[in-house]
Amino acid sequence: MTGVWKTTVTACMALLCLIQVLLVPTAPAAAQSSASTLPVPLQQESIEKLVSDLDAQQVKALTDLMTLLQQGAEAKDQAATADERKPGVFEQIETAVDKFGLAIAGYFRNLPALFTGLFDSIGDLVAGKIAGPFHILAGAIALLLAAGFIAEFLVNRLAASRRASLRNHSPENLFETVKMVSTRAGLDLGGLIVFAIVVIAVGRIFLVDPMVKTVAFQAIFWIVFLPRLIAALLRFALAPHRPELRLVTADDHTAKSLYRNFTMLFAFVGVAFFLFFIIRDADAAIGETFRFFISFAVNAWIVAVLWMARHGLTNIILGDEEEPTSGLERMASFWPYFSMAFIVFNWLLVQFSISMGIESLTATRSFAVIILVVFAPFLDTMARGIVAHIIPPMQGEGPVAEAAHRQSRHSYVRIARVALIAFLILAVGRIYGLNLLAIGGGGESAVARHTVILLLILAAGYLAWEIINLWVAHQLAKDSPPVANEDDDAEMGGAGKSRLATILPLIRVVSQITILTLTVLLALSQLGVNITPLLAGAGVIGLAVGFGAQTLVRDVVSGIFFLMDDAFRLGEFIDAGGTQGSIEKISIRSLQLRGTRGAVHIVPYGEIPKLTNLSRDWVIMKLKFTVPFDTDVEKVRKLFKKIGQEIMEMEEFKDDILAPFKGQGVADVDDVGIVVRGKFTTKPGKQFGMRKEIYKRVQQAFEENGIQFARKEVRVHMPDNGKLDNEQKQQVAAVAAESVSEPKPAGG
Repeated sequence: MTGVWKTTVTACMALLCLIQVLLVPTAPAAAQSSASTLPVPLQQESIEKLVSDLDAQQVKALTDLMTLLQQGAEAKDQAATADERKPGVFEQIETAVDKFGLAIAGYFRNLPALFTGLFDSIGDLVAGKIAGPFHILAGAIALLLAAGFIAEFLVNRLAASRRASLRNHSPENLFETVKMVSTRAGLDLGGLIVFAIVVIAVGRIFLVDPMVKTVAFQAIFWIVFLPRLIAALLRFALAPHRPELRLVTADDHTAKSLYRNFTMLFAFVGVAFFLFFIIRDADAAIGETFRFFISFAVNAWIVAVLWMARHGLTNIILGDEEEPTSGLERMASFWPYFSMAFIVFNWLLVQFSISMGIESLTATRSFAVIILVVFAPFLDTMARGIVAHIIPPMQGEGPVAEAAHRQSRHSYVRIARVALIAFLILAVGRIYGLNLLAIGGGGESAVARHTVILLLILAAGYLAWEIINLWVAHQLAKDSPPVANEDDDAEMGGAGKSRLATILPLIRVVSQITILTLTVLLALSQLGVNITPLLAGAGVIGLAVGFGAQTLVRDVVSGIFFLMDDAFRLGEFIDAGGTQGSIEKISIRSLQLRGTRGAVHIVPYGEIPKLTNLSRDWVIMKLKFTVPFDTDVEKVRKLFKKIGQEIMEMEEFKDDILAPFKGQGVADVDDVGIVVRGKFTTKPGKQFGMRKEIYKRVQQAFEENGIQFARKEVRVHMPDNGKLDNEQKQQVAAVAAESVSEPKPAGG
């Protein structure tokens, strides 16, 4: 056992020595310098003595270990050399640009060979080298076209009456427009589908040669079927010859230009794809050159069409918005130019990728991306049109209801835009072969996974924000009372809103702060930020604010209990500790009251010792009238009752009166006359208009029945035998008038 332990210790020491020797540079000077610095027990003589004590098996094991260490060191040196020789970013960019330039130059050098190969392929097709005798191929194509067109003609004859009714009928609203356009598109597409089915069926039955069948199908699909399909879809969207059926806001010139140019473009694309099918067996360089020039021509054609129709495209994007936002106007004017720039960039990106040997970006995928990006604003216009017709009608009246309804519409539009953007991103990713929903699920990069999760968190937070705005706006529109008549004397406030509408603004603020906070914290956590110190810091700050701002805490807590008790609502007239006014705004810590003379009072909740609500449930208004002493009080009471019954039948007041106007008899007797009183009960805010009507009708009734309103008068008693001249009478009248106008002394 002692020998084994000794052998093990000796081997470990030898291994340590060898590792240190291997770490010493191979240069002689370096070796001498390192040898002089070795510890005394590990000098050369000690190493030789240790090795001499090892047996053959131990020496072999030590030799194998040295070999492995040397191989590892060599591999490390090779990797370091490779890293040193790896080109930098600028060198890589320069190399890529050189390859791109060489590829473009090669395409132009192959241009003569392209024409030669194209003509040779067409000659081979005519000579019968590709699909057999040309007359048989032409006859097969003619047979298939005849069968397809006959079947389509019969289908159209069956639907002739329906087409005639569509031509002779004009829609009255959007629903009928969509219905008619969809029906017409269904008839057009139905005929094309029957055409395709009959062509395929006849070809499979009567064409025996598979090559003839393939070439005939390719020719009919690309040259005949594809342009007609695109024309049918463009008729559905643009209705170039029926402005009343047009689903987009475009003038006749723009609609006809887009319809004509894109139909011709896809006819060109169809012919190009058929020719590419014909030359597929030619040289690969010819095929690549053909693809390059065809893609260049198609992209240039699209840019030219967008340039000519740029103003019309702006009108299409704006749609039927009566008051478009500044952002929508900027986007509408900017998008045609952005689309043209994107098409150029996308084409260059595809060509650059092909020159670098990247096959994921093909011309077909590039064309699909162009269609999605260029026509994205039209999808946005369609979404806005759908929202305009699915949004519920405005509930309630007044500017608050109108603003809430407008906010609801904008929320619907923004939610639709988020869904549209998500669809476009996912669609573009799928076109390029990238499944964004499944990224990070396998062995993908953690950065990509966290990025996708971050975007989902931001999108979810934004949608939650919009849903809160939508719900609050809907409730505010429903619970907002109509605006009072400007002629009404509403110095004591009107009807308040519901309890829910009162606390909705506070709920919205709290919810939005919560959503924003959670979204930011979750986003930071996905970015790798440790949010635990943030939460702890927020708790400490909240505690410090609570101790340092006790008045603020008292106001907030008092407001919470006021709202829990339903002590007031928006629009109600209250007396808050001597400060009166209508509630215009409720915040977290204070009330905003509008006084009877227009002044605005800010009253903190904590400073309200007692609150009196003058607009809750109903309002009783009492009116006083002074009549002479000799007036028949019973007659006045009957007149009051009659007036109350007449007002109850008025359309303007009948729904707001809770108790009709009626007399209450004699309320007081003063030195002028008898004070009679009447009262009525109405809904809050409706008492002022009714009071005005009652005053008018009482005046008319008194005049018709010979009843005068009492006024101050002075009676002068003259003895029967008293005779006064005119001057004395004037003096007496002056004294009487002075006595009436003089104020009564206190206690008199």
